[in-house]
Amino acid sequence: MSGEGLSVSFRRTSQTKESNDELLWKFQNLVYSNKKIMSHMKWYGKLYSVELIEHGDEELQKWQQEDVAIKDSFQFYISVYESWGEDSNYYECHKTEGSFVSVAQKFALDYNLMYFPFGFPSEWIEQEIIDGERCWNHFKVKADDKNIDKICDVWYNYSIIRISKDTDKHWNETKEQIKNLMNKEKCAITQQ
Repeated sequence: MSGEGLSVSFRRTSQTKESNDELLWKFQNLVYSNKKIMSHMKWYGKLYSVELIEHGDEELQKWQQEDVAIKDSFQFYISVYESWGEDSNYYECHKTEGSFVSVAQKFALDYNLMYFPFGFPSEWIEQEIIDGERCWNHFKVKADDKNIDKICDVWYNYSIIRISKDTDKHWNETKEQIKNLMNKEKCAITQQ
């Protein structure tokens, strides 16, 4: 039976005391004792059923490295069977007590981590009309941006508001705040 992978993203703060390995061990214990999460999760043994994907690991696939490109960032990753969709609230709903993401959010609070329920800020495309012609602007946040800490703060605040109020209405102002902070590297793509 095939399946998918699900991950939760974090960033260490100055108040985080535990190593990433210690955090992994603690998170594994939370997951393995949770019937909701375990109900559709693939079991590869205690050491490998929850994976740590961390910044700076050069053995990761390129796409995995991009997911944790920001310094002090890491993810916990699990594999689930296709059947997880039958109980998707066990994995994706912050309002479901004991779900994968609600456990991750509480874990972040308990261990002084920044929790990024939608991953890290990366890129987006915006459309604008210039001289009657439709143009597409591609914005990409670089992991080594001089303002990456401020960008992460803005993204973190937006993400927490988005899950607590279950709305996406602050996205436009968040994009503007990030654009004002980031090193501009805009690629205009014209569409006919």
